[in-house]
Amino acid sequence: MIRTCLLGLGRTGMVIAEELLKAPDFKLITAMARPNSPKKGKVLADYILGGSQLTIQSTDILADEVRRHQWDVAIDFTSPEATLKNARILAEHGVPMVIGTTGFNTMEVYELKNLALKNQVGMVYAPNISLGINLLLTIVKTISRLLPDYDVEITESHHRHKKDSPSGTALKIAHEIAAVRKHKNHKYIHGRKGMHLRDKSEIGIHAIRAGGIVGVHEILFAGESDEIKITHRSYSRKVFAEGALQAARFVIKRIGFFSMEDVIRAELEREAVSMEASGIAPLDYTGALEA
Repeated sequence: MIRTCLLGLGRTGMVIAEELLKAPDFKLITAMARPNSPKKGKVLADYILGGSQLTIQSTDILADEVRRHQWDVAIDFTSPEATLKNARILAEHGVPMVIGTTGFNTMEVYELKNLALKNQVGMVYAPNISLGINLLLTIVKTISRLLPDYDVEITESHHRHKKDSPSGTALKIAHEIAAVRKHKNHKYIHGRKGMHLRDKSEIGIHAIRAGGIVGVHEILFAGESDEIKITHRSYSRKVFAEGALQAARFVIKRIGFFSMEDVIRAELEREAVSMEASGIAPLDYTGALEA
């Protein structure tokens, strides 16, 4: 059983809690909310149908709790400031982490990476932890490599309560496209105002915040004569929970700073070994993942 601590009990955190309680290979030991959360001191069953009688703790006692329980893994869906604080404590105690929090700047991501390497602990950082969105990234990188002169526009839509804009996933997609095209001075344009003549190095990013949209990411590749549009649409936050659990299974065995691409690659390698053992020739996905 994978002894787990869940940090963050917002919309996505609650769905992850449900999936952890149902998963046969996980045991949810601790669930923690922010210090001023009205959930603090309540039990999970108050918020989840068929939920556990586990009392929700406050993250301000994380250091005491980690010494008491020494979890196998922690899953964090809080805020950038809270995640960094949590990561410092967990890394010091050798607890691997899965981070689904969004909104980090470059220096904050660098600090997370440094914490993992300095403390020789595993950490999966995924601005979007959905397996589907990470497969989309693989497709998008392949198209970018094969169609380097096509204009790119990224549109992302989320619920009205999402704080960061554009989304971390949209920025990740733009970054990966720029890296594949090897343009040193790519411009990420967040919407447009007034007169604007498109630059060759430009990647447009547009954010929509409305209603209860779980998450939509659309990437448009437009040439002079045709276009390709790739869309990932999340119908339920369960996709994030499934990705978080898969990342947790991956990270408890490893040391270093990883992405969901590493998680997917490991799963494909495991599948290939299984197929070979059964006498089936495995498909080679490595070229796509390295695109």
